[in-house]
Amino acid sequence: MEKRVIIVQRKERFEKNLLGELKELAEAAGYSVVMSVLQTRGYSSTYNIGRGKVLELKKLIKEYNVDKVIFFNELKPGQEYNLQKELGVEVIDRFELILEIFASRAGSREAKLQIELARLKRELSMIREYIHLVKTGELPGFMGGGRYAIDAYYRHVTKRIALIEKRLEKIRRIKSHRWERRNYTGLYSVSLTGYTGAGKTTLFNVFTRLNEFSDGRPFATLSPKVRRIKIKGRPLLLSDTIGFIDSLPRLLLDAFYTTLGELLYSDVILLVVDISEKIGEVKRKLEASFEILSKLSISFNNVILVANKIDLINLEDMKEKLRFLKEYGVDVVAVSAKKNVGLDLLEDKIISKLPRYNRYKLIIPRNSSFLEKIVSNCYVKDINVLNGKIVVEIEGKRDWIEKFARKNRIVLFSR
Repeated sequence: MEKRVIIVQRKERFEKNLLGELKELAEAAGYSVVMSVLQTRGYSSTYNIGRGKVLELKKLIKEYNVDKVIFFNELKPGQEYNLQKELGVEVIDRFELILEIFASRAGSREAKLQIELARLKRELSMIREYIHLVKTGELPGFMGGGRYAIDAYYRHVTKRIALIEKRLEKIRRIKSHRWERRNYTGLYSVSLTGYTGAGKTTLFNVFTRLNEFSDGRPFATLSPKVRRIKIKGRPLLLSDTIGFIDSLPRLLLDAFYTTLGELLYSDVILLVVDISEKIGEVKRKLEASFEILSKLSISFNNVILVANKIDLINLEDMKEKLRFLKEYGVDVVAVSAKKNVGLDLLEDKIISKLPRYNRYKLIIPRNSSFLEKIVSNCYVKDINVLNGKIVVEIEGKRDWIEKFARKNRIVLFSR
């Protein structure tokens, strides 16, 4: 049975109302949202929200038989404790909610480690705050234990964090080595990214002809998926990465660095945006995505903005939104991944964005296995048979082609 929850946001006067997104996250975690509460006011050190709003929440909890309250705002340990004591139900914040979603969807060992790392780092800061509150008498105790229990648990958490960071660093080194080796495979790489729920995985499925999990809910993809594909005859590596979210907590961004690192080694980045939403939402989500790409020091010159879900809007609405998107100064292509509309134009744009291919002519023996490798790693422009040998005109990465020719003693002509 779904737990019934109330979602709450306290926002300053000019901040955004993000209760709609919080509702989506709560539902993705399996909760039933029965009420949304918004308060526009300054910060309160006791409850985060005002005392009057706490009393209002108390009545709503009883009226709607609520099991839990979820805050958009990050709560300090003292605030969480005060709210739970006053409201009589469990209280969590958006950070904890996102971790719940991640934990339920994590499949790979790396994803599980990253989630545990984020949770423990958050817990560590909470423990410090708890210790401070216990010392000042603002909290009656810590997890039912005394000072010895607090110190022991603190040491356990710090040791576990150090161990996970060591393991993730090893994974990061292996991945970095793998990413660097791609330069010698002859294949350029393209990455799909963007705000969660924009349709990245649907587009990935279209390009790869696979059926990866995609339920339209936030964070369907936690670990990057990489597949070989061909676009206009050119072999490429395509990766699907974790979705972005507005006001992504720094701890989560740091924890998922090994996942987001896929973008750093990409030749082209497809930034997918759901164009069917209201223009204010499109702007908010796009700017949140650009902010995260900037934090990763990614050049926007390599970015193609993919305006997805055009099948859900009319022509005039699409034209208006495309004019708006072009103001960001990046290439824009309108598509419907679900209906296979606009993908030919997107493929052309991807090819135009790739680093320059080098042209060569190779002469190889007939019936050799060389041709299979060439087709797998290069764009074959033409194949002919001359004097019992195969003449192949190709485009591809110079380093791979020249190394392949030297290793196999193949005659190579630069075009």
